[in-house]
Amino acid sequence: MTRFVRINLHGTGALLFLIGVLLLAGLVFGLFIRGGAWLAGVTYPWLRGVSELTLAASIVIFLPMSLFARARVIAGNGIIIASYIFGLTLWVWGFLLTYTLWGAIALIIGLIFLGIGVVPIAMLATLFNGMWATLGELIGLTILTFGARAYGFRLLERATREQLERM
Repeated sequence: MTRFVRINLHGTGALLFLIGVLLLAGLVFGLFIRGGAWLAGVTYPWLRGVSELTLAASIVIFLPMSLFARARVIAGNGIIIASYIFGLTLWVWGFLLTYTLWGAIALIIGLIFLGIGVVPIAMLATLFNGMWATLGELIGLTILTFGARAYGFRLLERATREQLERM
């Protein structure tokens, strides 16, 4: 026979239980933020190197391939994948800058905006701290991310249109 334990909380007991649950949730969230900052700090140097290699491959391999009709699908897909690598690098860097310059509260605000808010908040933090070169790099990487993605999709669209015309 299964027994169910029924907890009946009233008044002060319910309030103390609620406070305990909120404190526990805050602790878990705080550990998530600190752990995320640690992980971002560990992975960022590696991501930056991968991003630089990806940029070189995009310029040396995929851009020339995009000139040839038969290679446009490969070039388009390669550039789209590269844009996601650039975007991940940008997000991790924004996460680190936001946490380092403005702290956990600003980071939480950035994460509330579907996670993508950390990059604009990092831009604001670098702007208000006079870190002009870093702000320029963030803006450049943002343009590179979305520009590469748009160009990759444009290449795929063009390749599809050319295949349909050949039929």
